[in-house]
Amino acid sequence: MNIQVLLEGIWGAISNAFTIVFSPLLRPGYHRWGMQPEEASQPLPGDEYVPHPHSEVNAAVTVKVLPECVWPWFAQLGCQRAGWYSYDLLDNAGRPSAAEILPQFQTLAVGDTIKALPNGAFGFPVAAFIPNEFLTLGGTLDTKTGKPGDPFHPPAEFFSGDQTFVLRPLPDGSTRLKFRMRTDWNQSFGMNLVYRGIVEPISFIMGRKMLLNIKKRAEQLNNRV
Repeated sequence: MNIQVLLEGIWGAISNAFTIVFSPLLRPGYHRWGMQPEEASQPLPGDEYVPHPHSEVNAAVTVKVLPECVWPWFAQLGCQRAGWYSYDLLDNAGRPSAAEILPQFQTLAVGDTIKALPNGAFGFPVAAFIPNEFLTLGGTLDTKTGKPGDPFHPPAEFFSGDQTFVLRPLPDGSTRLKFRMRTDWNQSFGMNLVYRGIVEPISFIMGRKMLLNIKKRAEQLNNRV
């Protein structure tokens, strides 16, 4: 582990804690960070996997390269692959996320599991994607049995979630990169506290960092070519 990963990880932990504590005040901001109001309200691919969300996070950045130069970073996403490009100390066991395109991790298929933990014990299923356009991870889980569920007719105890990354071409050759995370769950005080009070703010902090790091990597790589 290098010193930059360590220091960024410490800052990430502080940012997560701060955002959790002050989430009632910060929620309007991370509901549409970096977006115009109309962008946050627009439907995106992947919304159908969580049709009735109790939580939604939106974020966006403009990347000064074409979508096809941004897509490879998402194709290789995940632990035991290129990493998550966020706070590597917190989500990649301190291993720096890749700074280059890795050809061996450029193949995706619906149903693949993108590992969320360094030991591979948990991951997000690839729900849908179109190269250079969008990637959606997620689905519905019966939290009692551990089996997949129907988002439109969820079981009594469930969690539905999707993370979608959308790449929109802009007239100047840039890419509007959007992130949306929608979640739903069986309502109770405890579940509301966990998912809305903890998972939601952490998802914003980690997702925002991912977008900024992918923007930096894609632009730097394009400038070297």
